[in-house]
Amino acid sequence: MTIEVIGIFAVVVGIFSLFRGPSDIVYIFLCSTLLGASAAFVLEAVGGVNISPAHLLLGFLAVRLLNQDEIARASANSISFGRPGYWLLLTVIYSVVCAFLMPRLFAGQTMTFAVRSQDGYSVPLGPATSNLTQSIYFVGDLVCFIVFCGYASTASRRKVLGNAALVCATLNLVFAVLDLATYFTGTTQLLSFIRNANYAMLNDTEVAGFKRITGSFTEASSFGSMTLGYFAFTSKLWLLGVRSRLTLVLTICSLLALLFSTSTTAYVGLAVFLVFAYLQVLVQATYRPMTTHMAMFIFGLPIILAISIMVLAFSDTYWTYLRGLLDTFVLNKMSTESGVERTAWNSQALQNFYETYGFGVGNGSVRASSFPVGVLASLGVLGALIFGTFFATVLFSRTKGELSDPLDLAYRQAAKSVCVAWLITATTSAALIDLGLAFFVFAALACAKPLSSSYSTREFGLGHIPMAKNRLVR
Repeated sequence: MTIEVIGIFAVVVGIFSLFRGPSDIVYIFLCSTLLGASAAFVLEAVGGVNISPAHLLLGFLAVRLLNQDEIARASANSISFGRPGYWLLLTVIYSVVCAFLMPRLFAGQTMTFAVRSQDGYSVPLGPATSNLTQSIYFVGDLVCFIVFCGYASTASRRKVLGNAALVCATLNLVFAVLDLATYFTGTTQLLSFIRNANYAMLNDTEVAGFKRITGSFTEASSFGSMTLGYFAFTSKLWLLGVRSRLTLVLTICSLLALLFSTSTTAYVGLAVFLVFAYLQVLVQATYRPMTTHMAMFIFGLPIILAISIMVLAFSDTYWTYLRGLLDTFVLNKMSTESGVERTAWNSQALQNFYETYGFGVGNGSVRASSFPVGVLASLGVLGALIFGTFFATVLFSRTKGELSDPLDLAYRQAAKSVCVAWLITATTSAALIDLGLAFFVFAALACAKPLSSSYSTREFGLGHIPMAKNRLVR
C-alpha cells in the first residue's frame, strides 16, 4: 500500500474532525468529493486500486455523525420499508450478490469490455478484481446516503448541507481557475499533489484553441458533469430567490465554466437540463405564483436565445467558428475514436444483457458509456427495477411539515435538481453504475425526513416550487 501526502493530510483532518462539531466534517467531506483526480492510498496488492480522500473521510464522517443518538436513529429509520434507503439497500445487496454470482454463472458465455482493461479489447466474462472494488464503492454509496439521511433529519442541519453545497460550488470554480492559471503559466506541477491517482490524466490538452478545463478532476467530462450539478443547484436557488446575489454569481460563473470546458458531456447535459428546468418552471407557472426570478427566466431565456441566433446569423465569422465547435464537440463526436469506442462499449453491454437472459453480468464486470445501459448490463432487469424505484422515491419524495420554512424547502428542491442534472450526464457518458458519493449526499438532502414524522403524502414532489416571493426566502 502506498500512502500519499494528501492521504496523510486527510487522516489528520479526519481525526481532528472527530473532536469538532458535526458541521465541520460535513463541510470537509462534501468538499473532498471534488478531488476526483486524487488518491489518499493506492492498494498495490489488488491491482493498484485508488482510495480517494472522500472514501477515506467517509469512515470518519460515519463515526462522528453516528455517535449522536438522534442521527443514528434517523439513519436507521431511513432504511425502513418504502423509504428511498430501503430500495437502495436492496439494490446494493442484490448488486453484491450479482457481482459474486453472475461472473461465475455465465463465465465464458459472453464477452465484456472489462472495467480495468487498458488495451481496448473485449475479454470473456469471468470473476475480476473490479467485481470486488465496485461492490465496495457501491456499499460506500449506501453508507453515505444512510448517514446523510440521518444527519439531514432536521431543518437546521439541512441548511448546513445547503451552505456546504454553496461552498463546494465556489471551490469547484476555484479549482477551474487554478487549472487554467497553472496551465498557461507552465506550473501545472503545483497541482500534482491532487492529481496523484493512477488514472489517465487528461489535464493538459487543447481542442479548437481552448484549453480543456479539468479543474480537480482527471478529464474535462468529469469536470463538466460535476459543474453541471452545482450549476443546477445554484440556478434553482436563484430561481427561488435564495441569496440572490451569491447564487446568481455562482450560476453565471458555473455556466461560463461549462461553456469553456470543451466537454461534450457538459454541452449535451446543459442543453437537456435547461430544457427540463424551463419546462418545469413553465408548467409550474400555470397553477402557482412565480417569483420574480422565475418570470425573468421564462421570458428572458427565449429573448437571449433569439438575440444570440441573430448575432450568429449576421456574422459569417462567428457562425463558421460556432459550426466548427459544434462539429468537433457534438455533431461529429460519435465518429471520433473516443465516440466509436464508447459506442462499442454500449453495444457490447447490451449484448451482455441479452446473452445473460436479462440477469446481467454483475457489478464491476462491464464498462459501458451510459448509466442506464450499464445498470441493465450489470444488474439485469430486476436490479434495474429496484434501482429505478430508489430514484423515483428520491425525486418524488414527500415529507410533511416543510412548507413553514421556504429556505429549507428551497434547498430540498435544489438538491433534486442536482440529482436530475447528474442523472442526465450519467446517461450520456457514465461508464459504471456508481454515481459517486456526492450524488448520494444530495439525494439524502432531497428526501430525508424528520425522525418523529410519519411518511406523508401531503407534500409536493419534484415539480413543487414554494409559493413565496424572493424576499421571503432570500
